[in-house]
Amino acid sequence: MKKLLSKIIVFAAAVVFLLTLGFSWTHKDNDIMPFMNKVFPEAQSFQKIASSPVIYEGIKKDQNGREGKIGYVVIEQAVAYGGPIKMVTGIDLKGKIVGTVIAAHKDTPSFIAKVIDQKYLEKFIGKDITAPLSIDKDIDCISGATFSSRGIAKAVSQGSHAVARGEFGLDVKDEVEPFKFGTKEIAVIALVILAVIGVTAKQRKLRWLTLTGSLVFIGFQYNTPISLANIAALFMGNFPSIRENLVWYILLIGIPALTFILGKNVYCFWLCPFGALQEITAKIGGGKFKCCNTAIEAKPAKIRYILIYLALIGAFLTKSPSFAGYEPFATLFGWQGFGIQWLILPVVIFSSFFISRFWCRFFCPGLILNQMILRPRKYLVRIVEKVKLKRVAGAKVLEGIETDLK
Repeated sequence: MKKLLSKIIVFAAAVVFLLTLGFSWTHKDNDIMPFMNKVFPEAQSFQKIASSPVIYEGIKKDQNGREGKIGYVVIEQAVAYGGPIKMVTGIDLKGKIVGTVIAAHKDTPSFIAKVIDQKYLEKFIGKDITAPLSIDKDIDCISGATFSSRGIAKAVSQGSHAVARGEFGLDVKDEVEPFKFGTKEIAVIALVILAVIGVTAKQRKLRWLTLTGSLVFIGFQYNTPISLANIAALFMGNFPSIRENLVWYILLIGIPALTFILGKNVYCFWLCPFGALQEITAKIGGGKFKCCNTAIEAKPAKIRYILIYLALIGAFLTKSPSFAGYEPFATLFGWQGFGIQWLILPVVIFSSFFISRFWCRFFCPGLILNQMILRPRKYLVRIVEKVKLKRVAGAKVLEGIETDLK
């Protein structure tokens, strides 16, 4: 009876998961009209004139009641680190940007809040629609929200250029993104290579080197640890530009691939910056506290499954991958996070002094996700081994037949 009940629960959970995931793919954003009125308040009505990207004419009546065009509103989106950002941009008849507003986004809320607080959107006002609007050339990015800044600039640039080509007849080309490969990418690739060497050659001494390097670079320097929010973005089809976010693909695609090939949890035990911090605090505080019974300890560890499931469901329903990022990574490494994360972080760090990898053992989704990668690998290895055994057995049978014939 218990087995049947557990199967029913798992099936129901899977159905809810798929339904909410489908909702995130199909549900449309809110009405765009209020945002259009915000960027072009002088317009009394709007008429759609293009669909890719969506462009509207702003219409206003004169004193005689005759309608006349006073400008354009273009709606375009670009992908930032956490997901797409949809921008609404107002353009006057002189080809100048008169207003920009974020209509919808799937990026980390704290990054968007920083962009708004520092009045980043106002920097676009007065810019010509033919300007490339390149980050650090035409527009200064916001420190601590670089990817959000780039996504906004790209959406505004692509939208205004489309208006320049379609409505002003200007020969304007979108700027080609340069392939970004610098110290960040080199550092992450070097750490991954060292981790692979350490795992395959069983060189445990390299482990502390990669963990320390990860804490410094992946953690504090670049704040790009793997988070459940990244996994939610993968499910929702939000892929950043590989030309600007190579590290995202190394960590989110490369690491799982290496884990599957090597059959080892490469990230959690060799590259996780938060895991590295916990091990350091455990060495300082002793970190030797253990539960009297492993079976008892295993029960609260199941909390991770519930947290992962609820976090992903929440991300799908809100259409925001960042909702799933309940880990205190951004709070520690980027000093950004929502209320409860500021409470979770000191509790986790304090507990890590006495319980080795406290967060990993009871709350982190990383171990669960790696198990999901390694489990099908085990099945595949078993199948391959069975095939080999059958071939060996068949070969022996043939040898026996040949011997008998002789």
